[in-house]
Amino acid sequence: MRSFSVGLVMVVSVWASQAPAQEKSQYLRIQCVKITDGKLAEFDAILPENRKLAKVRVDSGRSTSSLVARAMYPAGRSATCDYHFVDVYDGFPPEAASPQQLQADFEKSGITLSQVEYRAKLLGSSYLVSQELWRYRGGIGSVSKGTYVRINYNKVKPGMGAEYLKFENTGWKQLAEAAAKDIPGTSWGLYTLAMPGGSDQPYNSMTVDGFPSWEAMGKGLPVQDLWKKVHPDVDYTQHMQKMSTLLDRPRIEVFRVVDVIRK
Repeated sequence: MRSFSVGLVMVVSVWASQAPAQEKSQYLRIQCVKITDGKLAEFDAILPENRKLAKVRVDSGRSTSSLVARAMYPAGRSATCDYHFVDVYDGFPPEAASPQQLQADFEKSGITLSQVEYRAKLLGSSYLVSQELWRYRGGIGSVSKGTYVRINYNKVKPGMGAEYLKFENTGWKQLAEAAAKDIPGTSWGLYTLAMPGGSDQPYNSMTVDGFPSWEAMGKGLPVQDLWKKVHPDVDYTQHMQKMSTLLDRPRIEVFRVVDVIRK
């Protein structure tokens, strides 16, 4: 079974707009991990060791940051993922590390276990459900340890990719910027699915709303007031009604950020 690493988008024809060649796009590799029944304590015990490997990758510059997020809603057996492990890259991520590089990382990390013992503990308490590569398309702010994120998974309709990106970056992005000023710790990000692809994917884009606390997420944003501030000449209701012509939203999940590593 393949091991996972600590770190925690759609049919190409739909995403017609591309960044200029000279600009580096940011990518996120998100690994969805499920805890084996009855093995939560064992998994939590190995996390500090796994973090050491992530720090080696960040310190070396192979990734720009790494985070871990724990599922809040849904949770339990009905949840697809118990954890998200996210590695962030400036530009398209490098090829998977060779066995020699993995061994070098392991030795540099200072993990006290042997590599065989480490993998046995990791794979004995958890398993990798899926791995996805997402492309960053715009956003405001960033998350930190202890914050909460609401992930809105979207299925953008065929032929609507460029219009959808414009819709988000000229509408909600400005609201999110105003919210970040008025409510410190809030953030917003827009991503499109790079891999895997195909028309059978249940979603192909996501927006991620960040909140500084559980209370702040429950309270939500003063959307109407913020909208009037940043778009005084645009009717909010009419603007949001357009969303249904661009996409469906099959799923919304909530995670708590439990660790962040930056250089």
